[in-house]
Amino acid sequence: MPVFFTGKRLIAVAAAAVVLFAVQQSAGQPRADELRSELVRYAAFTEAELTAMDKGEVVVKRVKTAAKQDVAVFGIVRRADLPPVSMEAFRDSFSQRGNKEMGAKGLFSDPPQPADLSSLNLESRDFDELRKCSIGDCDINMSAFWIRRFGSEIDWNAADHRERATELFRAMVLEYASEYTLKGATSLGTHANRNEPLDLTRAQNELLKELPLVDIFGFGLRKYMQEYPAGRLSGIQSEMHWSAIDFGLNPTVTLSHAVAFTNGIAGNDSHFVLTRQFYSTRYLDASVSLTALLRIASDETTENYIVFADRSRSDALGGILGGVARSAVEAEAIDRVRGLLDTAAARLASPESQSRLAVEVVEEEGGGWSSWLRSNWLLAVAGILVLFGLASFLLRRGSKLTKPLG
Repeated sequence: MPVFFTGKRLIAVAAAAVVLFAVQQSAGQPRADELRSELVRYAAFTEAELTAMDKGEVVVKRVKTAAKQDVAVFGIVRRADLPPVSMEAFRDSFSQRGNKEMGAKGLFSDPPQPADLSSLNLESRDFDELRKCSIGDCDINMSAFWIRRFGSEIDWNAADHRERATELFRAMVLEYASEYTLKGATSLGTHANRNEPLDLTRAQNELLKELPLVDIFGFGLRKYMQEYPAGRLSGIQSEMHWSAIDFGLNPTVTLSHAVAFTNGIAGNDSHFVLTRQFYSTRYLDASVSLTALLRIASDETTENYIVFADRSRSDALGGILGGVARSAVEAEAIDRVRGLLDTAAARLASPESQSRLAVEVVEEEGGGWSSWLRSNWLLAVAGILVLFGLASFLLRRGSKLTKPLG
């Protein structure tokens, strides 16, 4: 039997509904104290560092890791007066165009196609290394299957050996990308080019598990990446791309998967870009990065925080000289992250800067999410990758210097 409300009783019921809705919204909305607790838990923020953050200073820290092969860096800056920011403006604030370390790059189709890799080429140093690769001893990260193929299918004395090796290398990269789109991290297999084979699936899962803030603010984002491609999250933007990097040592090619997600709470949009580097020919074994704009409603104001977090793994840090290399990587990484956050905060605080940058992106890259990925992948991968390349170089050089003579 239906129940009807009239007069004062109807007003009381309506008021109760409004209060209940507000309580439910407040209960589901992350609070500033939760952020501060997470900073203390994850990055061991001190009271002095929290105070510096409250004053608007950029705070960047190394994060202790359980594995000696891992490096983790976390940075944050608070801005009290940011205007409304779209995902596009947030992405563009981290623009890295013009970096001399970046070479060729490309976006994968869905599903990946051979034409996606038409501009991917190898350098002389790559051919020299592929020629002598063997299981357990190769400078290029590969599975045992691909090491055997390069040894058996390429006639390294033939006049066209470079063309043949390039075709086979593109086929390998395409297979890695295709398998990843079908099975996600479970497809990554094992690198067999070193003394101790590396389980890449386990490495990726361990790094992703430790990434901070995602569960508090980016509801469902970690689960989406863990379960990819089976995971579902409304409003997600997902793309995969490849990049070639040459920073003066040995060149490297990386494959990365990036997802963007906006979480609107009470009209304050928090933006997240989560990136997984799932393959690299050299130096870096696995990496996950989070870039976020957190907007936290507090009474009648909104607190804004720009965040960058990266966790990366490399066997270059596991040797006798790993501690020295780690210190060099962490110091340089902190400087790079500080610069990224400084630049992003300045751009987001200025509508004029946002407009000017948006025009530059459209003119130089064609605009849109795809162009951002192609121009800004350095944000999550290459900046740290360069450091691991330096570490690996130092370790190799050091090992040669410490070998007994004769």
